[in-house]
Amino acid sequence: MTRLRIGIVDSGVNPWHSHVRGQVAGCRIFVAPDGGIQEDGDFRDSSGHGTAVAGVVREAFPDAEIFAVRVFDADEDTYPSLVARGILRAAAARCDFINLSLSVPPGPGSGTLAAACAAVVDAGCVLVASARPDRPGWLPASLPGVYSVTADDTLEPGDVRDRGSLKLLACGRPRDLERIAQGTNFNGHSFACARALVHVARQRNAAA
Repeated sequence: MTRLRIGIVDSGVNPWHSHVRGQVAGCRIFVAPDGGIQEDGDFRDSSGHGTAVAGVVREAFPDAEIFAVRVFDADEDTYPSLVARGILRAAAARCDFINLSLSVPPGPGSGTLAAACAAVVDAGCVLVASARPDRPGWLPASLPGVYSVTADDTLEPGDVRDRGSLKLLACGRPRDLERIAQGTNFNGHSFACARALVHVARQRNAAA
């Protein structure tokens, strides 16, 4: 049986974190000093965000292979072109599902990101992205073929509500960490996205 492979396009992943340990590989996509886009193997997580997202995925799929694509710089900024390249890179790494707990505003680079998402979806990869209600039209959640996920903290961590047209609601809490109060941990649409990806992956695997 083929092992499930999940891409996480985010701030990177710490493979040694207690919530993540297992099969983890990845890369960094970044803007070089000359303005070109380059890739290296440094997918270390500068903020902990991508690691927390990966923890949600790992809890559900302990044997899955995680492929981390770091697209945020040290200032936690990213650009549509980097996200587009990150999505294509995860697909090239044979990821079945790609988690996109991020959003970028429409504008320069939107066409590149839309084209990347369309190509990956056409190739059979499932894209799941976070969507904030106060940011309609932000990408990639607003693009055709992409699951759009919003947090609803009236839901329990394992519950996902289907609103139709690839729009989902899920709990926005990450996994609990010892000695860290729930209210001071990460929370929000990013983690609803990861929980929805787990839901979609389970549904599709059951149907396969």
